[in-house]
Amino acid sequence: MPTISQLPAAETVSADDLLPLSQSGSAHAVSVGTLLSQMQPAINIAHGNLLGRSSIGSGGPDPIAVGTGLILNNGVLQASPFDPTRLTTQGTISPADQALIVNGSTPQLVALAQFRSLFSAGSNITIDGSGTISANVTAGGSPSLASLTLVSSLSSGDLVGISKDGQDGAIPYGNFLDGVSIDMATAANAAADGDTFWVAQSGATLLRQTFSALWVWLESKLGTWQRPVAELNANTVLDPTGHNNAILVCSAPIQISTATGTLGSGFSCTVLNVSGGLVSFASGILTPTGSGTLGPNQSCMIYGVTYSGGTIAVTSSSSVTSTLAVPGQVTGLNQTSITASAVGLAWSAPTSGGPVSVYVIQYRASGASSWSTAGQTAGTTSFAVTSLQPATSYDFNIVAENGSGSGTPSSTLTITTASAVPVPSAPTNLAVSAITNNSVTCAWSAGATSPGGTTFSVQYRISGASTWTTAVSNTSSTSASVTGLTANTAYQVQVIPSDSAGVGPASSPVSFTTSQTPGLVTSIVWNLVPTGGYTHGSGAIGVNVHVSPATAPVRFGFSTSQSSPPASWTAGIAVNTDLWGAYAPTPATAGTYYAWAEGTDGSSPTVYATPFSVV
Repeated sequence: MPTISQLPAAETVSADDLLPLSQSGSAHAVSVGTLLSQMQPAINIAHGNLLGRSSIGSGGPDPIAVGTGLILNNGVLQASPFDPTRLTTQGTISPADQALIVNGSTPQLVALAQFRSLFSAGSNITIDGSGTISANVTAGGSPSLASLTLVSSLSSGDLVGISKDGQDGAIPYGNFLDGVSIDMATAANAAADGDTFWVAQSGATLLRQTFSALWVWLESKLGTWQRPVAELNANTVLDPTGHNNAILVCSAPIQISTATGTLGSGFSCTVLNVSGGLVSFASGILTPTGSGTLGPNQSCMIYGVTYSGGTIAVTSSSSVTSTLAVPGQVTGLNQTSITASAVGLAWSAPTSGGPVSVYVIQYRASGASSWSTAGQTAGTTSFAVTSLQPATSYDFNIVAENGSGSGTPSSTLTITTASAVPVPSAPTNLAVSAITNNSVTCAWSAGATSPGGTTFSVQYRISGASTWTTAVSNTSSTSASVTGLTANTAYQVQVIPSDSAGVGPASSPVSFTTSQTPGLVTSIVWNLVPTGGYTHGSGAIGVNVHVSPATAPVRFGFSTSQSSPPASWTAGIAVNTDLWGAYAPTPATAGTYYAWAEGTDGSSPTVYATPFSVV
């Protein structure tokens, strides 16, 4: 048998080639593929890589364990992320401890004491060697202000330091000034020329001024000062507030009087009569001539004087001396009408003497010794004396006057006024029915005393209001409808009788509430409400509410009352879904107000229970 070396060399090798194999002492053939199928192929890798284990048959990589801080992922060895939770917890720190920082991309250690160099002390602050931060204070314990920056002016938004209830705080300069009131100042002694007071000149900056400088300014204005002028066309009681130092121009024949002791000593005024009649002075004003009148186109002074005898008012002599003759006697005085409280008079002009400027009508209860002036008239020869008592006898006469004086009184006319007719008594059994969202029907019975010709007026008001509104006037019926009311609102209604004798007492009021308009607002829930303080008459206040139904329009307003709705309203605007809002004008007057919302028809009036302030 040839040896292996004697065999020819194979040019190629395939899996199907056969090789001799001894198994259990017997020769067998095995293919190259079968023989090598259980062998691990050769691994050819570069130097420095991890190798798997070598073995007969299929091989595989050996597991490799990596140390702390490393991760082997798919053959890639990496440093694991830093996890501070794996570090040991230290209970205290000291300046010698170290912290990890990164300088650029290089991690480094730094002592904690070095961090102190990053901080510097500000104004009035120190940091000592142990790291304690302190505020610099004066010996008295108050912060030092000497090192603070000085300011040359202040605005309303600048802050002022304060201490309130033991806590330090700040307040805007504008609010700080709002809190200053005159009653905080100490009471001053008697005024002197050198005293000073605050003024603002050409701006809002406060400056000081002396009383002596103010007096110089007043003296410069006295040369241009003019007396005030007031026109009088009705009977007038002199008053020191409106009439002192004034020129009073009487454009109608009136009476001037004064309440005893009210003028005060030093009062003076000029009275100028430009009417065609006489201006008369009441008995409380003394006159030099005793006539008590001032003729047309004449003037006089009235003075108020206090002396040992009391306080008096006196006129000066007229500035014009009349050369007219006094009028003659009025004739033909007669009555034109008589009622329980009034008498109509007519007369004829005098046929002698000077022209008449004014007729003075006098009356008295028959048998009385003194006369009263009922009034005066110019250019007419008739007059109605009113405010008389029923079934009473009165005397009347007429006196003609002009600038020269008074003529002889007319003959006396005596008249008895008519007996009084009782006014109707109050209606009874007032009831309401057919109440709707804007109307109500009223019915009542005439009072026990209700003579023929009695008519009735129906009045209503919102419950709690002080003023009544007349809905129906002078109806002879005992029922009426009141319209134009607001839905879902509480009202009161009353009935007042009247006849030719006058107006009788009102019935007892009856209360009712109008119904809500169907299909409009059924509920309102406040969402945005006024808070804090607002400046009166400035800007607007935002409010909004949730409304049901969501599409029902609403309106907003502000009232000083929690029970009476506002007098004016602002229409709301739909914001989204069921939210309606508005910017309602801030009330023009300072006070405490409540926010109201209701449907535009007056349905579901809703007041927010917490008030807000307007300053």
